[in-house]
Amino acid sequence: MTVLHDPPPATTTPPAGHRGDVEGLRAVAIGLVLLFHAGVPVARGGLVGVDAFFVVSGFLITGLLLREVQRTGTLALPAFYARRARRIVPSAAAVLLAALAAAALLAPERLALTAAAALAAALQVANWFLLSGGTAELAPELDGTPVVHFWSLAVEEQFYLAWPLVVLLVARRTRRRGGDVRRALLVVLAVATALSCAASVLVTPRADLLAYLGTGTRAWQFGVGGLLALLAPELARAARRPAALRTAGWAGAVLLLSSAVWVGAFDYPGWVALVPTLATAAVIASGAAGPGAGVGRLLSLRPVRWLGRLSYTWYLWHVPATWIAVELAPGLDRWPFLLLVELLAAAPALATSLLVERPLRHGRAVASTRAGLLVGALASALVVLAALVALLAPRA
Repeated sequence: MTVLHDPPPATTTPPAGHRGDVEGLRAVAIGLVLLFHAGVPVARGGLVGVDAFFVVSGFLITGLLLREVQRTGTLALPAFYARRARRIVPSAAAVLLAALAAAALLAPERLALTAAAALAAALQVANWFLLSGGTAELAPELDGTPVVHFWSLAVEEQFYLAWPLVVLLVARRTRRRGGDVRRALLVVLAVATALSCAASVLVTPRADLLAYLGTGTRAWQFGVGGLLALLAPELARAARRPAALRTAGWAGAVLLLSSAVWVGAFDYPGWVALVPTLATAAVIASGAAGPGAGVGRLLSLRPVRWLGRLSYTWYLWHVPATWIAVELAPGLDRWPFLLLVELLAAAPALATSLLVERPLRHGRAVASTRAGLLVGALASALVVLAALVALLAPRA
């Protein structure tokens, strides 16, 4: 089965807990995704980039939630959702609207399909939309829609919606009983992660598409990252032996990169996904010895971190860019051309980052919780409206 690749979920706000090496790890993940999607022969398993993104996301978000619970005793859920909405939704909406326009101009016979996929993406259920259609071939340029890659964003948004609620409930229950919130969350997340991983291993041989796109069979990868965040005190003690952590980091980096060469030969995710997932976890864990030590020194280089910051919008654009290129030049659908197009997609990605993402993420006018939620709702509504117009428009 040819599988989808995925993007870099959203970056968290730098202040507390910011890790330059983790930011750089996103650059590695997007690089693997680009190589895979372009069809570069040595990176047939580059889909492992999505595993890395999911682990990073689980680590960052769980760390953020834990710090807030420990600091305030509770979670301000509306504020959390407002930050995510400002960060993620407007850029995604801009790309979805551009994809709809491209489909209308270049492939009007597939506009309805693209509109339906865009509608699902705007509603954060793109993964279930693909499953409901029984999509068997997930190579975006062959699937007929330039927004097929939004499935992973949907999985991530579903994680963002559910996990904070669980954290809040566990925190309240634990504090009423006078227990340790971090330890309680460790138990809950460890059990959930184990069950999700087992489901992935069991479902993959029987329904690999469901295992690949399903929220329940992907949740364990967020869980692995979350467990790392919850184990921060233990990792801090392990940092007394930094050589062991640095070795683990280098080993993880080698395993992650090398897995892109061979995992494409196996049903995915299943047990095979344990390798890149745990490899990513090892790289993150090694940062406890200091983000400037070992492999973290390379990941923390300014150019690498810059690419990591761009990874979200780059991920958003790389599929529409190659889809448009193939529509305009169908005879040039070989990997060197597709890779070049993906690299050039950094230009609209940078423009989206500078003109949409950063102003709305840091602008004072939308800094309040209410304004953040409104921005996300309006951006989503705009895509929903455009998709419905495309779906209901009379066919020529």
